[in-house]
Amino acid sequence: MMKLTVLLGLLLGLSLVAADLRADLREFMALVPRRRINYIAARYYIFDPRFRQSVEFIRSADFAQTWQQLRQAPDFADLIDYVTESGSGYDVTSIVDKLPNRLRSYHISRVVPVELMLRRDLSTFLREALQTLPRAQIYSLMSRKLREGKQFAKLYKALRQPEFSELVQTARHSKELQAPLLKLSKKHINVDEIIQIVFELISWGPKT
Repeated sequence: MMKLTVLLGLLLGLSLVAADLRADLREFMALVPRRRINYIAARYYIFDPRFRQSVEFIRSADFAQTWQQLRQAPDFADLIDYVTESGSGYDVTSIVDKLPNRLRSYHISRVVPVELMLRRDLSTFLREALQTLPRAQIYSLMSRKLREGKQFAKLYKALRQPEFSELVQTARHSKELQAPLLKLSKKHINVDEIIQIVFELISWGPKT
C-alpha cells in the first residue's frame, strides 16, 4: 500500500510539472500571429509545388513511418531523453507525435492578400514565418519565465547548453538517421534549415 501511495504521488507530481510547462508553452503560442502565418502557408501551398509536396508528405502515412524510424534511432532517443529530463519528465515526443494529425486537420486559407502573393520556396517560408513572430514580446516572456524559475526556465537553460547542440549534431549525422533524413530531403524538407531556425529562435531569449 505504501509503495502504491508513493507511486501515485510521483505520478501526480509529474503530471503537475507537465501541466506547468504546458501552461508556459501556451503563453508563447498565444504570441504567434496565426492568421498571418496561415495566409503565408496558403500562398506557398497555392504557388509553390515543392512546399505543397512537403505538406502532402507530412500529412501522409509515409511520414508517420519515417517519423517512427527517426524515433527508434539511438542518437535521436538520446536527444529526446535530454530534452525530456530538462523538462522534468515532460515527454516532448507527445507533442511531435501529434504533428501528422494536426497537419492533416490544419485548414489552409484559400484567400490570400495580394501583397503576400509572391512565389517562394520552403526554406523562405520558414524564414518568413519566423519573421512574423513578435521577437520583443517573446524575449520579454522568456525573461519573465526565467525570473520565475519554474520548469520552463530549467528547459530553456538546458537548450542553451553546448550539450544540447552537440546532441543535435550527433543525431543529425547518425548513420541510423541518414535514410529517413534523405527521404525528408527528397520531399523538400530541409532539416538543416529547420535546425538552424530552432537555434535562432532559442537565441532570441536572454543569455543564461
